[in-house]
Amino acid sequence: MPRLLLITIVFLSGCVTLPRPIPPELQYVAPTGQASSLATLTGSQEKGTPNDSIAYVLAVDGKLVMTGTQGWSTPLPIQSGLRNITVAFQGGGFNTQVDLQLQALAGHKYQIQFSTDVRLFGANTYCDFWIIDIATKKPVTGIGCGGIVNPPY
Repeated sequence: MPRLLLITIVFLSGCVTLPRPIPPELQYVAPTGQASSLATLTGSQEKGTPNDSIAYVLAVDGKLVMTGTQGWSTPLPIQSGLRNITVAFQGGGFNTQVDLQLQALAGHKYQIQFSTDVRLFGANTYCDFWIIDIATKKPVTGIGCGGIVNPPY
């Protein structure tokens, strides 16, 4: 009987697949240089929603930002110029993402803003995103709307 149990465990463990690592060429590498030649971008948080909802930078120009949700409040250096920024929302098990175009200016600090109906007893259907210049508090992108993906429970 112990042998049968061991064989079953070994057989079933072969069915488990581990996530594949992201190849380095698909990972975002923050540029180095003087702060005055770069821009920075941070996420934001809305307290009081499920698990304090956050908006964060998922990718820059198609390259995945490896800090994920943990890096939402850390300023991310980006090159000046037209950047394709993939922003994401995480609130409890609810999530979505959209692409925004940002004309980043050297020395400027930007922040992702969001508005959502994800609430306790909310409709949980959308999240709107935009980016502001922190100094002026004015939007520097259009609004992108993402449909909320519901958790599987």
